[in-house]
Amino acid sequence: MIKNTTPYIGKLRLKFEKYPEYTGKSKLNKIHLDLGFTKLVSRVIPVRTSAGWVINPECKYLIDRHTNGKIGSHYFGDTPALKREQHLPNSFLTKEGDYVGDVERGWWYYKNNMKVCEQYPHGVAERYDDEGNLIGYHGYTHRGGQTFKIGDRLFDPSYKPKEEDYEEWEWAGWENKYLKSYDEGDDLDKRWMIQEGIAYVMPYNKRGQKVIDNFEECLQAAINMSKELS
Repeated sequence: MIKNTTPYIGKLRLKFEKYPEYTGKSKLNKIHLDLGFTKLVSRVIPVRTSAGWVINPECKYLIDRHTNGKIGSHYFGDTPALKREQHLPNSFLTKEGDYVGDVERGWWYYKNNMKVCEQYPHGVAERYDDEGNLIGYHGYTHRGGQTFKIGDRLFDPSYKPKEEDYEEWEWAGWENKYLKSYDEGDDLDKRWMIQEGIAYVMPYNKRGQKVIDNFEECLQAAINMSKELS
């Protein structure tokens, strides 16, 4: 039986699609088989009301209970009247009511053992292991994300990677990856690679001179990366 992995109530349908990541009247649920030229996927057709897609109450409960956030309406506007009229239902909010994202963002937090970061709620999350221990901070935007842990590098967007700052095997691996990517890239890729240098193929948690030795620095690295990708 196919499981609904989204936070919405709806019907599931199997389809063959080459590019299934779009969202319209339905939403990608899961890729079951990737054949290269096409994919066998399941899609959810959510139940819709005047307020939008209907959220599975069990998903809402799990988000509210485990993420240090809550699902509610986000009100905005310059006056009380506008705030009553202008709001986003089923938003993912901090406990204090600050906007973090939509319900799918909250569901993503739950599925990845993450909690709202009160110091920087929009763009950084606390990351936990399966036993509930804090392991680092996850910086993210719509362009990507990275978890920073003790022992990683404190991300600095102005830092230019130097060979002497890394182990020989690390640097050699990035050099090989850079050369391979350059050979396989198109003209636009090559322009970006020339501009960024070897940092183009380095993970964000390796792009910095200082080694992280506490959670405060993990948080700062995540904030730096989130700002850089915004």
